[in-house]
This record gives sequence, structure tokens and C-alpha cells, in this order.
Amino acid sequence: MTRDGQRRLTEDLHALAGDIVDLPPKLCHGAFYLDKSEASRSLSVMEIKPPTKGTGREIVELAVEAGVSSIPLVGSALAAVLVKGLSWKLERRQEEWFSELADGLEELQSRVDGSELPTLLSNDLFVDAVVSATRTITHTHEREKIAALRNAVLNSAAPDAPEADVQAIMLDLIDRFTASHFRLLSLWDDPPAWFAEHNLAVPQAAYVTNRTVTVEVGLPEMRGRKEIYMLVYDELRAAHMLTAELGGSVQPPSLMSRLTNDFGRQFVRFINPPATCD
Repeated sequence: MTRDGQRRLTEDLHALAGDIVDLPPKLCHGAFYLDKSEASRSLSVMEIKPPTKGTGREIVELAVEAGVSSIPLVGSALAAVLVKGLSWKLERRQEEWFSELADGLEELQSRVDGSELPTLLSNDLFVDAVVSATRTITHTHEREKIAALRNAVLNSAAPDAPEADVQAIMLDLIDRFTASHFRLLSLWDDPPAWFAEHNLAVPQAAYVTNRTVTVEVGLPEMRGRKEIYMLVYDELRAAHMLTAELGGSVQPPSLMSRLTNDFGRQFVRFINPPATCD
């Protein structure tokens, strides 16, 4: 993407989302409350922008600009630095998010007719998805979750996109779920493809066993963490995405059987790159 093209797309996305990322009007520090406007006045000489120095030095300079030269910071000075620091961090996340989304939109525009931004802006499903995803971005740093949000936005206006209610439910689930939820669901959506894609040996068993074997082989990071992956699996089942228990006894061939239902498969498609993208 050219720098000018990315800048224009990012600006358009900013205009679409508006000022949806904001801190609460008052920040509580112990029994002390600071109006955000007070913090802004006390630090008005500093713009919110990604740091060019180390975090520690940035915080010290924030403190100095707040009129504080003593350590530790207390009361209104600490609250002012906290407000400004959080604002800068949220602004940075939002800028990175819009940049990634702009890249995805440019790729989509090159492959799919009718995917130009002016056309998309007239699509309420797309607008809803951008605003919802941008809110989620403020409270996650997980790359897999950010990728899921990006893909969901790009898929929101596709010809075969889910209807409005279903999209709203899915976006809410993306907000609640973690990368572990996405990985576990994707594994059970197509176990043979998952093992092939990740170059993993297919689990073997000579006798009756249970599907936890598949999880611990297919997701090595979950090995020995049964309490965690059982919790994740139960949450996916509670969202009505899976069709069977994880811990029940099964014959060895069932270790590689798909467990997602129609809704689960639809969700997996929604959080993966659009079919027209590489």
C-alpha cells in the first residue's frame, strides 16, 4: 500500500468510527478524583503520540510537564500522568488498528467489485462492525484476536455475510473470547486440516479414549493444562458452537471427527480472511 493511500484510508476510518475511544470522565486514584479536563490542562503542552523514547523516560517527562519533580508521584500529579499515559497508549492501539484495517480494505478493493470504501460506508453492517471492533481493540493486545476482528470487519459486508443479529452476536463473542477459544474452535472445525497445516502428527490410540488426546497433541501449549482447555471448551459449547462433550469415551477414529455445528462453522469463517484474500 502506498503511504498516501494508507493515510487516506486511515483518515476515512477515523471519520467513520469517530471519537469512540475515550477514558471515563473521572479517574479514581484512592479517594481522589481527577477530571480528565484537569489532566488535559495540566499536560496541555504534550501531544498524544507514540513514544520515541523508553517508557520510563516518557513517564518521567510526563511528570515534569505536570509540574512534578519529586518521586513517588501522588495525588493529582499521578492521576494526571496516568490519564495522559493511558490516552497515549489507547491512541497508539487505535492508530495501529486503523492502519491494519486500511491495508485489508485495500487488498479487498483490488479483488472484489463493490468493496470501495464509499460503497462500504453505505452498508450498515460494515459500519456496525468497524465501530464494534474498534471498541474491542482498546482492551486487547492479542494479535490473534486483532486478526479475528480485522477479518470479521472485512467479512461483514460480503455477499454471504451473516445477517445483522448474527453478526452482532459474533462480534460480541469475539470481544469475550481469547486466542485459545479461536484456536480450539478452529481445531475442531476441521481436525485433519489443522494437523496438516501445523505439521503435527495425528494422535493415535489403540483402545477407547477421549478427545482430550486430540487437544493436547493439536495444541501443544495446552498440554498438561486440562483445567484451562476444559473451561475454554465448555464456554464454546455454551455458545452453541460444538456438538459433543470433550471428556466422554470415544473410539480412536472419533479423535479426528469434526465437532463444530453450523453456527460454529459460520463463526470460524467469519474470523478468518475473506475467501477472496490470500
